[in-house]
Amino acid sequence: MRLIDPARPAPPQQQVRPGIQSSAQPSIPPEFGQIAAMARRETIVASRTGTLKPTSRPGPAEPQLLARLSFDNRPQLSIGRAPDNDIRLDGLQISNHHARFALSNGGVTVEDAGSTNGVYVNGERISGRRQVQLSDVIQIGPFVLQADTSQGVAVYDTRSKTRIDGINIVKIVPNRSGGGTIKLLDDVGLTIQPNEFVGLLGPSGAGKSTLMDALNGMRPASSGFVLINNLDLYRHLDSLKQSIGYVPQDDIIHRELTVYRTLYYVARLRLSRDVSGREIDQIVNEVMDVTGLSERRDVPVAQLSGGQRKRVSIAVELMTKPSVIFLDEPTSGLDPATEEKIMKLFRQIAESGRTVILTTHAMENVKLFDKIVVLMRGKLVFYGAPQEALSHVKAESFKDLFDKLEAPVDQQIATIPPPPPNASKAQKRAFKQQREQIAEQVADDWKRKFQNTDTYRRNVVEPLSVLPRDGRALAPPKRRATAVDVVRQWGTLTRRYLEVLSRDKFNLLILLGQAPVIAFLTYLVVGAKSPRDFPYFVLGLVALWFGTSVASREIIRERAIYARERMVNLALLPYVGSKLFVLALIVSFQCLLLFGSLKFMHYAGLMNLPGWALPQFAIIIVTAMVGIALGLFVSAMVRTSEMATSLVPLILIPQILFSGLVGVPQGASKVIGTLMPATWAFDGIKQFSTLDTLDEAGSDPKRENKGRGLYKHYEDRNDQNIKDARENVDKYKKDAENDLKNYERKMKDYVRELPSGQQATQPEAPKLKPVPEIHGADKIPEDLSGYINFLHPWGHWIIDPFVLIVMFFLLVIATIITLRAQDIL
Repeated sequence: MRLIDPARPAPPQQQVRPGIQSSAQPSIPPEFGQIAAMARRETIVASRTGTLKPTSRPGPAEPQLLARLSFDNRPQLSIGRAPDNDIRLDGLQISNHHARFALSNGGVTVEDAGSTNGVYVNGERISGRRQVQLSDVIQIGPFVLQADTSQGVAVYDTRSKTRIDGINIVKIVPNRSGGGTIKLLDDVGLTIQPNEFVGLLGPSGAGKSTLMDALNGMRPASSGFVLINNLDLYRHLDSLKQSIGYVPQDDIIHRELTVYRTLYYVARLRLSRDVSGREIDQIVNEVMDVTGLSERRDVPVAQLSGGQRKRVSIAVELMTKPSVIFLDEPTSGLDPATEEKIMKLFRQIAESGRTVILTTHAMENVKLFDKIVVLMRGKLVFYGAPQEALSHVKAESFKDLFDKLEAPVDQQIATIPPPPPNASKAQKRAFKQQREQIAEQVADDWKRKFQNTDTYRRNVVEPLSVLPRDGRALAPPKRRATAVDVVRQWGTLTRRYLEVLSRDKFNLLILLGQAPVIAFLTYLVVGAKSPRDFPYFVLGLVALWFGTSVASREIIRERAIYARERMVNLALLPYVGSKLFVLALIVSFQCLLLFGSLKFMHYAGLMNLPGWALPQFAIIIVTAMVGIALGLFVSAMVRTSEMATSLVPLILIPQILFSGLVGVPQGASKVIGTLMPATWAFDGIKQFSTLDTLDEAGSDPKRENKGRGLYKHYEDRNDQNIKDARENVDKYKKDAENDLKNYERKMKDYVRELPSGQQATQPEAPKLKPVPEIHGADKIPEDLSGYINFLHPWGHWIIDPFVLIVMFFLLVIATIITLRAQDIL
């Protein structure tokens, strides 16, 4: 059995019928005419025994029953895109072999057959087998299935039958300026019928984007809920998001890539992993043809006009053929002619079988909408046909619509005396609060006025009357990505990121040219006879700087792209992993150029930089990886690229102060320094330098200095020389004194013998012995290039790289946690 995607050409010899179209028929430029042709085809059910037509014609908001296939004594039924399945679903989000239904213990089980986009039962992606009942909702791409033992498997198509119901939607956020909370949406309820083109209008700050994000799941409501074809969006978001397209106000495309390569990578990320290259090329060309971009396929996005870039963003969303598309201010910044063309493109997309919802400030093309939602201070003040809105507010044109809504506010505020020029802050605050109260009251009046109209009853009350009236928004289930999905996404993201960076050859040239320049400046600064600490410090600090500076803007600069891809199916681990891998290639080459340049000078005899090269280079690479992880963490934390750039110096300055460049760390600086990657990098490189230290800290006891450092060693030697000199002088003095005493004794004997007439010989006077030689002070050598100042007291050749590796993983985990905390899904 085969189910043909209505958006794909029908096979030969099969019947087709026109699809559902809107009654409005504006003039459409010929370049957009193929959209309707893509969708005006009927899903045909084909089995091995013949061709069957759907058994029922659904109402305008009901999913279309494509077929029902019984087990017929078969133990299981297979579903997928390949021809050998029992039920073939022809869509590129469907895997070749997507799922299996099997009879088991008197019931039916469903099993994911290793698909890319998963099988969902009641909004939860399943792994392994799951017992299902007839009441369970089973989702495979845009198809809804039901299964039981008696009726087999029924398949429904929701692609051109998507109805959206918003019920009692309230959005409350903290008030960052004055404390308390702010209600951005106030009990908004509405129903958007299938294939409608709906505009969300209102003054600035009315809540248009907030309502859109509540309806598409980007920022779920605080209370109330959203139903898509009677399925709770927030509870089933993981399964329904495949049918939702979203084009934010910012471009969701890499400007460095060409149009074709942009769409190619989108297909690789969002479509089934077993889609062939030929199929991807076909769908990319088809979407470019639809959006009028075929002639610009090989042009970088950066060289396109504003309108063409917006078409690329739309083409990105059309790649998965979503049943509903949300667009936030898609015509902002476009000239009137381009704006009209884009609006007519949206009109045609809606007619092709999709629901299109967009926010806009432009009023010139409001007539193209089927319905408009008018918000004022988060309140629904109108929902219906555009012409009915003019009648409701008694405006002559759409340009006057907002003026009419705001007129009562201006009139009432005009009756309030403004605060005097020298008013206090309390008076100004009171005046502002009074204005806010007036605007709030006027919005309430417009809301009540609309609720008393037949338009409100027809467009809001009656469609919602059969649905629950209250509820609380539920957090969506956690996404789960398989190991295969993670590896596949990592590969695609890595290739795309490499291509994005390689397009900016001038920036790459600057990055790679930094290392030789820094090496040459280091050579000029370091004295030939100075200790080697400074060049080793440069290697560690610059490696950290390379990584931090190159990575600090890489997430924030593509935040809009990341948010959209995250909403679809992007997993955090392959995203962060692709950044780490590609940046590691660049930074490793930078480090190789820096280290290689300094080592070349060493071997050329220009400067002394001894050490074991491979271990030292390994320390440098690990340090650079820590810098990349630190930069990505910064990029995940900040809100703007400028903030990230400003933070990099604030991160690097403490590395200089506390890493030990100015001396052996002591006291608080020693503790603070352990938090600095540069501390461990600096010490790790010196550990493999093969040099002894000037300071006692880290000196090798097996070397000439005997673990005392050069300075202490010479100090001890001079102390010993002084001690020896003192001993020699003392001995010389003692010997002289003894000689003198002997002479005195002999002279006394001689004098005593003279009176007695005895012959006496006068004693010979003692002769002075040679003065003992005093050894001069040992001077410290002038050439200290064979030494480093010290090694860190807490450092070790094993501990240093280990700490750096731990820092790397902690920063990567912190980056993922930060992104997850900001995650809106």
